[in-house]
Amino acid sequence: MDDLKRREFIRNTLLAGAGISLTVPEILHAHPDQPPRLEAVPFIQKKFSGKKIIVAGAGISGLCCAYELVKAGHDVVVLEASGRHGGHVFTGRDGLSDGLYADYGADHITRPGYEKFFEYTKEFNLTVLPYRQGHEGLSMIKGKFYSEAQLRDPDILKKFGFNEKEVQLLSQNPWWSLESFYLQPYISKFSDPYQPFGVGLDELDQISAADLYKKQGASDMALDWLGGNQVSALYKVWRFAVMGFRGIPLSEGNTFRLKGGNQEMTNAFARKLGARIKLASPILAISHKPDSVTVRYREFGYDEEKQMSADFLVNAISLPVFKKIPVSPALSAEKQFVVDNLS
Repeated sequence: MDDLKRREFIRNTLLAGAGISLTVPEILHAHPDQPPRLEAVPFIQKKFSGKKIIVAGAGISGLCCAYELVKAGHDVVVLEASGRHGGHVFTGRDGLSDGLYADYGADHITRPGYEKFFEYTKEFNLTVLPYRQGHEGLSMIKGKFYSEAQLRDPDILKKFGFNEKEVQLLSQNPWWSLESFYLQPYISKFSDPYQPFGVGLDELDQISAADLYKKQGASDMALDWLGGNQVSALYKVWRFAVMGFRGIPLSEGNTFRLKGGNQEMTNAFARKLGARIKLASPILAISHKPDSVTVRYREFGYDEEKQMSADFLVNAISLPVFKKIPVSPALSAEKQFVVDNLS
């Protein structure tokens, strides 16, 4: 089959294949002599009593949102600019021995904290495995490997450059406790998990988390380990407070992963949504009215621009990417501030 006919075959199949999902890389990288693999998936909803909704982005948030909207009876289309679904959730197998895989994106889930995620693992019959990070493992620091026992050795901690109070802390506690050690004096100020401002800490929004650690007496080694140069100190403290409100330990609790890689979750959403997901279909512009929204986009990598209208658009594209898409009329000043300043 020549390349032109093969592309037409792919395009026609995607347009006509209700209940059929083409999996990438088969869509974009199929060998000219091998037609793409088709996977039949039943639509989870065939009749729609609700609204027409466009979901922008097929990362885990966009897929989850679309799945729930379809279950609620809405007519949903997901537009994804890249050639794969899953976003930051990506399990790789290329270059590894048969049966091996690595999570290059989101690599673990925690309990407590991911209650809805665990509900989906049961709904999709996905196997959850303990994530053994930190158990009899090795950590590389300054080019050398260290065991958990060595990382509690006061002499080694001193050689790293930690100060006396940090050595005392880390010789008896895990390294994740270092962050909470410096943030704890501020956390008790919050009484409402939805209101970070007005509790006497607003000035922390003008400095970085690294500046706050330094103010609290952190060593250069601790500053290097904790980072935080690009993060608001107020956000960092407030996030820890929210974790406390939700009963999530500062260690982030017990850690797990999915058998076969964490992309099994986004694959499960994609199988349910089927042909509602349009890959290689970047949004070029968004225009909206009080009762509708229209997007211009390219479909399946073709140069031709198309339009799609709906009652609503849900943005699940990361804001650094979303802010490059023209929106007309412009967003309100408050929304634009969030788009411009949240990364």
